[in-house]
Amino acid sequence: MRRPWAFAFGLALFGAAGGRAQAAGKIDLQVQVTSCPEEIAASLPAGVKLEIDVLFREHGPTRTPPDRIAVRCDDAGAEITVAMGGVSRTSTVDLGALAPEHRSRAVALAAAELVHAMISAPAPEAPPPAPPPAPTVSLSPAPPAIEASATPARARPALLVGGLAQWLGRPAALLLGARAAFRYPLGDILVPALSIDGALGTFPVTTAEVSAATLAAGVHVYAGKTMGNFRLDAGPGTRWGWVHLTGRPDAASLLEGRSLSAAWGGPELRARAAYAVGRRLPIIAIELGAGYVLLPVHGLRDGTAPVYAVEGPWISLGIDLGLNF
Repeated sequence: MRRPWAFAFGLALFGAAGGRAQAAGKIDLQVQVTSCPEEIAASLPAGVKLEIDVLFREHGPTRTPPDRIAVRCDDAGAEITVAMGGVSRTSTVDLGALAPEHRSRAVALAAAELVHAMISAPAPEAPPPAPPPAPTVSLSPAPPAIEASATPARARPALLVGGLAQWLGRPAALLLGARAAFRYPLGDILVPALSIDGALGTFPVTTAEVSAATLAAGVHVYAGKTMGNFRLDAGPGTRWGWVHLTGRPDAASLLEGRSLSAAWGGPELRARAAYAVGRRLPIIAIELGAGYVLLPVHGLRDGTAPVYAVEGPWISLGIDLGLNF
């Protein structure tokens, strides 16, 4: 009685194995085995394909099979890597705890479980569509604000006052006084200037003493360049004014002292060096001038012999202190 039952059970087992082997041949799957023992390497590709095929039959034919399954063995066990749909996962199986005849099946089942986990994972949500670009409105840029203090110091009018020393006449006499000047730049280079000065001095001449007082106004046009806080200028101009001469004879002289007032003046060339501490802070300047008297004034003794004359060249030196407006 046992022979028919044993024969029937063998046929069922053979049919199941044959069906699984036939199913294994239907799936197109790349299985790569590296460094595994011969008893595993020979049967592992077919076993992996069989388990994957059974898995896909259970989940439906619409599933996409893995792109590649790689099995790599070492002393510790087997490492299984499944690549599917651009994603790869890795699992390991400890072969040391398994009998040699069960190792191949254990690796195949582990590969199938890894594939099952990958196909059961929810599909990544598609990123939300990018919002449409906001409409752009073209606006003309606003003109930059111009501050009153943004004007460079060299382009600002300036008022200066200071001391004056000039050597004037024949014989040359030193006259000391003061000068006030107003400068109005027309740009970075040209600077017209108006100045008013006065000076006086007393000096000895033959058998007498002469006192001279001058008052003059000058108009000049400078050309120069600013270098940081420094500026150098030079330019031509003219200077005209009034001179008052007073003669005082020696006590032993029989001469009588007289006074004389007359106009004098001529062309003048000036050179100037200035240092500006800041835009509205003090300006310190040194100015050198040289001119020639075209309208002379002569002081005579007895109406004939010259005593002192405002004529010929003159030299002036001024030191000024001022502010920008």
